[in-house]
Amino acid sequence: MTSIIDLSAGNRAVWFDKHNRLTTFVDIRTEVGPDLLCSSADLPEELSDVYDLCVFDPPHVNFGSNANMSKTYGYHTTSGIRDIITGTAREAHRVCKRGAFMAFKWNTHDQKLDSVLALMDKWWEPLFGHKVAQRNLRVSSTYWVMLLRRNEAR
Repeated sequence: MTSIIDLSAGNRAVWFDKHNRLTTFVDIRTEVGPDLLCSSADLPEELSDVYDLCVFDPPHVNFGSNANMSKTYGYHTTSGIRDIITGTAREAHRVCKRGAFMAFKWNTHDQKLDSVLALMDKWWEPLFGHKVAQRNLRVSSTYWVMLLRRNEAR
């Protein structure tokens, strides 16, 4: 049976079935009711070689510490966001099976897609992606990218 881990579940906005029985939902916030309450960059050791697919929608914007988005999702600096992406890519590689996929969502508000994919390149190979939205007020684009787990970390 296919097993999925959502590494940044939050309010499960990307899910049609917000309680999908195949999925383990991970978040650091108790109020969103995750299956695993932990950082995606530091998953429990007992998880290893378990999942066929991971979903990853990391924080992508460095809002000010008093912004409404920061109050909802937490305040993240640009370097902190990059650390989350790197640590989560490493952990996702550890907990996913050989041949697993990652569905990755990214918005280019603060950082370009290529620079973020480069942070994960040691563990994940980008296969294809698609721009799904573009903002014109403050120019940015949202992408979904499918990545393949590398058999061995580079």
